[in-house]
Order: sequence, then structure tokens, then C-alpha cells
Amino acid sequence: MDTPLHVVSPLVPSPVLSSHAGRTVLLKLDNIQPGGSFKIRGIGRTMQEAVRSGADRFVGSSGGNAGMAMAVAAKQLKKPLTIFIPRSTKAFMVERLRAEEAVVVVAGENWDEANVEAVKAAQERTTFMVHPFDQETTWEGHASLVEEVNSQLGCAPAAIVTCVGGGGLAMGIIKGMEKIPGWEDTKLICLETNGANCLSAARKAGCPVRLPAITSIATSLGALQVVQPLLDTCLKSPEKVVSLEVTDNQAKEAVVKFATDHRLLVEPACGAVLASVYSGLLPPLPPGPIVVVVCGGNLVTLNLVQEWAKELAL
Repeated sequence: MDTPLHVVSPLVPSPVLSSHAGRTVLLKLDNIQPGGSFKIRGIGRTMQEAVRSGADRFVGSSGGNAGMAMAVAAKQLKKPLTIFIPRSTKAFMVERLRAEEAVVVVAGENWDEANVEAVKAAQERTTFMVHPFDQETTWEGHASLVEEVNSQLGCAPAAIVTCVGGGGLAMGIIKGMEKIPGWEDTKLICLETNGANCLSAARKAGCPVRLPAITSIATSLGALQVVQPLLDTCLKSPEKVVSLEVTDNQAKEAVVKFATDHRLLVEPACGAVLASVYSGLLPPLPPGPIVVVVCGGNLVTLNLVQEWAKELAL
């Protein structure tokens, strides 16, 4: 196996969030990863394996963290990447992707439509299509987060709290927890925002649900449908995986508070995770610390945080 493209991210205590939760809260700082998010863990592994199998170019789809991970990985691997992004992608993200030498093609109103065009473009034999969240190798790469937490903490936490878009990180965390003895009682708490809640909607329906549109500010949670294996796990073991929803305002408020408390800028998708603690939404949990995945911060700027603070009178 080649040297991973991700780094071992710190696991640090948060006195402020611990006071809100009434127990120790630890931050898994994956916002400092190359590419700015956890995505490099799984996408990096997927792309490394593709190169070993003969891929000489990549096509992908994402206007957010996954796209940045693809661009960083392709540059490290010295392979060309064409990435398809929806029209909703912010201009500063387009520039960041191009700065990593990716060819950027704008297509569709949302990620799903951009992905359709990416699949069409990835037809040559040695071109590898990188999915932002629905590949087994990507899930296995994301499982490294759990392995690191186990090593850093020395025991199983009461819960890991993360966000869910299409479900790639959640699948990786589940796979990681299944590998390590002693993690059987650890809960996975999955946060979504209203308007980007494909997992919650599917759980309530008891079957796959495709959202008609993404109406949340948390566009990096912008998959219209969650991966089937995650839904299957949730329906089979509802006590193991907890789904929570927050409003856009709760997510933005958490982003502003986190910037003040920890001097770190994160995007609203991560704000949804933090809001579960700031807003007191966590369910009853077994004894032990809570690990909060600080998943990424590409889709944020200082100006945006200042705008949200003013809007919310914070």
C-alpha cells in the first residue's frame, strides 16, 4: 500500500463543548486534512488504488469537499482530473479547484445532475470515475478515522458525532467500528440540516427516498439520496445509528460560536454536527467521552461567518 495521502488528525478536548454536553467532548480535527476535509481519507485511497490498476486520468463530480480531495489527490498522483460541478458551486470554490490544476466543468443545478455528466465523460478505458461517496474503497479509507480515534483515545467513546450527505463517511465509521473489539456499544450520531435530510427522510419512510431538491445552505450535504448500505444498517440497527436534524440557522449559529470558541472556520455541514452539542440535541448515551468529527471547512470564508453573525445577531 502506498503512503496514505491523508494525515493523522489531532483529537483534542473542547472545554466549551464539554460544558454544554456535561461530559468530555473531543474534537477530531479533520478540517486540517490536505484538501480541507475528511474526504481525502477515502478518496485518496480510491484514487491510489485506481492508479495501481492502470488508471491514467480521473473524472469526478462535486463542488465541495469531495472535489477538493479529488483535486489534491490527482495533483499528488500526477494524473489529470476533470471535475464536474453544479451551478450552485460558489466562485471561490471553482478557483480553489483550478488552483489545484483540475479542469472544472459546470453542469447541472445540483450534484446529481453534475454527476450524470461526469459519468458520461468517464468512458475511456483508462479513465477512472471517482464517486464522492459511494465506493467501497472510499468507505475503507474513511474507516481510518476510527482506527486513529481508537489509538488516540485508548478506549471506545460513547458516541461519534458526524454529518451525513450521501453517507460515505458514515459508512466508513461503521466499518471502522465493526473492525475494533470493544466498540459494540458506541453510537454513531448522524446530523443533517432541514432541506438536505435524505437519510432522515428515508428512515422515516422505511425505504429509499429521493429528495426533490436541496434547499439547505449546507450544500456539501447535497446528495438527493443516501447510499443503500447505510439505510440498510439504520433500519436493521436503529439503536446503533441515530439521526438528528437541525435548521440552517442552528448550523450557522454553531459555525459562528465555534469560530469564537476555537478560532477555526468550518462550513455549515460541520456546523450541523456542532449544533447537536451547542443546542443540546444529543440523545441519552452510555458513559464515556463523545467524539465530534470536525469534518471540513472548504465552503466557508471569514466574510460569510461575519454575515451569519450579523444575521443572527450573535
